[in-house]
Amino acid sequence: MNDHGTVIWFTGVPASGKSTIASLVENKLRAGGLPVENLDADEIRANLSPNLGYTAQARDENTKRLAWMGQMLSKYGVNVIVAAVSPLRSHRDRARAWCARFVEVFVDCPTEVCQERDPKGLYARAASGEVNDIAGMHMPYEVPASPEVHSRTDQVDAEACAQMVIDKLVELTYIGS
Repeated sequence: MNDHGTVIWFTGVPASGKSTIASLVENKLRAGGLPVENLDADEIRANLSPNLGYTAQARDENTKRLAWMGQMLSKYGVNVIVAAVSPLRSHRDRARAWCARFVEVFVDCPTEVCQERDPKGLYARAASGEVNDIAGMHMPYEVPASPEVHSRTDQVDAEACAQMVIDKLVELTYIGS
């Protein structure tokens, strides 16, 4: 194991379970004594770029910033968790290219289930016409071509999905067992 950290990039449509699984993975890594930083896209946006918006260009810029922060932290041995819709493959491919160790986690869930969950009321706001920029609904969401981990959150609970990520990190020898 070298001293680089790993960037673990969670992608999926809103309310698919990215942040929930990311938090569980963070807790598991921390419990194992590993340095970890969780760069939740919503929190980063709210604190660093509150006026960025959700246009295609703004989404590109936000994922670029997340990838850059992930790259910087991981080269100092921090395991970095990024939970971001990151709707385009090019966003995720850029992050992969920038980061020495990168694991893409596709958090896959049918839109109907996401609409039922709707923890932030995003889909309800879309139904009322208040928003029209939801990836996978109003804007494109490009499914990852070959993620290291594919979690079906409508079929497997969050704890099991988090364990799949940990198991992959062990398999890749990015962390010890």
